[in-house]
Amino acid sequence: MSIIFKIVSISNDGHCLFLHPTQFKLINETTGTTTISFGLKEMEVTYQQSDMLRENEIGVTNTIIEYLQFPLGVDYEIAIHNGNITIGPFIGLLIAKSHAKLKRKLKKQHRIIEQYPLLNGVIIAFSWEDMDHKTETILGYLYNSSTKEWEKGTFPFPTVIVKEMALSKNRIKFLKNLYGSRFFNSNSINKWKMYQYLSDNKELLPHLPKTVLYKRPKDVLNGLKRFGTVYVKPIYGLKGIGIMKMVAEPSRYSIQYRFKQKNKKMYLSTENELLNYVKNHLKKNKYIIQEQIDSQLQKGHIIDFRIFLVKNQTGQWEDVGMIARKGSKGSIVSNLSNGGRTNNVIKLMAETFHISEDQVLSIQEAMSGIAIKAAEEIDKYENIYRHGVDIAIDRHQHISLIELNHRYPAFKNSFPKDAVTKIYYSKLSYAKYLAGFPLDKEK
Repeated sequence: MSIIFKIVSISNDGHCLFLHPTQFKLINETTGTTTISFGLKEMEVTYQQSDMLRENEIGVTNTIIEYLQFPLGVDYEIAIHNGNITIGPFIGLLIAKSHAKLKRKLKKQHRIIEQYPLLNGVIIAFSWEDMDHKTETILGYLYNSSTKEWEKGTFPFPTVIVKEMALSKNRIKFLKNLYGSRFFNSNSINKWKMYQYLSDNKELLPHLPKTVLYKRPKDVLNGLKRFGTVYVKPIYGLKGIGIMKMVAEPSRYSIQYRFKQKNKKMYLSTENELLNYVKNHLKKNKYIIQEQIDSQLQKGHIIDFRIFLVKNQTGQWEDVGMIARKGSKGSIVSNLSNGGRTNNVIKLMAETFHISEDQVLSIQEAMSGIAIKAAEEIDKYENIYRHGVDIAIDRHQHISLIELNHRYPAFKNSFPKDAVTKIYYSKLSYAKYLAGFPLDKEK
């Protein structure tokens, strides 16, 4: 529903909910009982029609207000499912470990202020320290849309928690057990775990470069013997940092990497030199070894593509756009932080493959389908609301899935403003969906 409601206090000691005749019809009953929920709290109440209320008012007795801890003066929406009523949305932002850090971080929550008119309901910010797990209450801060200030108060546990800071594995496990999929943005996935998840999908497997976890120096040597060229990547790496390209040449081995924004290259003459180098520079279980994708489509330049996916208020993955990245000359990575540049996808692909715009659009559609399928596969393990999906295409136009980046997926200066806005807004739009208020597709 899109109507905004105010909760009106009714001086009555009973457990009764009063609805305007227009809203009363939605329950499809003339009288009786229902369950009303707010956050993780719920209460069985009677309900009845009241002509004394305005259409955008819900009358609630003091007993209900005290038990469910409704903040008054808030713009609410209501959702009715099988006669049961949810008042909200009620979204919690877990943004700090301690209350002291929470107060400092509140000043940086500018996007909440921008987005609130699209959300309504209750948004609270809190720290782990503020959660009382025995009473399931939180001492946090509620965003007041009238004053545009954060106001301190005590609230029940919200319907949805969005994790905005690092948490220990035990704390993540606790919140997952309590909230299930309604605790999201819950964890990061390293490159090796990502490969394991995706390779379980038979449809994705042909699009995944062969990858192994580094455990001993011979793993690199075996990869070079098998593929000739491999990329060695830190499993927790970002922005192309720490990546090495290793090549088995006829009488030596070459190793390329980036250092202080410059391309570097070194040569090793024997297998023993290679094994000693790897032993001294790589840590067990901290790197992956990956076959090379021939993405050097223009002489001296790596070219790949990033697709931006977000979960929206319908709970579905949405492709909000794509950019092409062209690495600096001689670079082994295309990352913008390492000298890469963004390019228009249609123009670059048409020039590179000598194909029409319609053919480019067909390839784009296939890339988008693979990206969404990969995101859906990750959904089986973690509830993540956004991905920057890196994809490469070789000379034969075969599509390869490099990785899904969910920590820093967007380049705000390289994308249309409306798409960047959609990426930024997706977190709370998806939270609203999880809270029981999906987008009305017909509207």
